[in-house]
This record gives sequence, structure tokens and C-alpha cells, in this order.
Amino acid sequence: MTAVVADRGDTLLIVAAVHDDGTMAGYTEIVLPHGASPRAQQYDTAVVPAHRGSGLGLWAKAAMVRRLRAEHPGVAEIETDNAHDNVHMVAVNHALGFRSCRRTHEFQLDVPAA
Repeated sequence: MTAVVADRGDTLLIVAAVHDDGTMAGYTEIVLPHGASPRAQQYDTAVVPAHRGSGLGLWAKAAMVRRLRAEHPGVAEIETDNAHDNVHMVAVNHALGFRSCRRTHEFQLDVPAA
């Protein structure tokens, strides 16, 4: 994904929590669209199952907000999305001050092999 984002001319920022042994406990990603857009796009935030419930997702996203303010002061908004049943990440977003601005529905059809 890093190459795809770079090929578009966008900037990928990552904040990660890494153990002393080099293994990752969690991370969050933000993409800054090419140009001077005031809106960043939140991509993934993930926490390894063994570390869930420790506040690591909240820490990572909060650290990213601080990084954006310091390194990209022109960014005024972060757009993210979540499945409504991902109650933990929805709670993280609310704790950070995100507000709901629209709802979407996705549909899936499994096509059996012929």
C-alpha cells in the first residue's frame, strides 16, 4: 500500500507501538492527499489481539493527531469510517472528538462457483 499511496503523490503517515523485540502491538495510518488539502484521511487503526483493551488504539490515534498538528498544521479535519458494530473503535473516535457526519451501507453478494 505504501507504494500505491506514494505513486498517487499522497503522503502516508504511520504511528506504531513496537515492543523492544521489534514486534508491533498496534498502529494507525493517515493519508494526506496530494496538494494542500485541509482534510486527512484516516486509513487503518489496528491493535494486536493480545494488546486489546489496554487503550493502545486511543493512544495511537491521539499520537497521530499530535503529529498532524506539529508536522502538518494546515490539516483541519480527519475523515475516518467505522463499522457501526466496531463499538471499541467507535468509542475511541468519540473520545477523541470525532463526530458522525454520514452513514453508508455496503452490500455483499457471495457468488458461488459454477
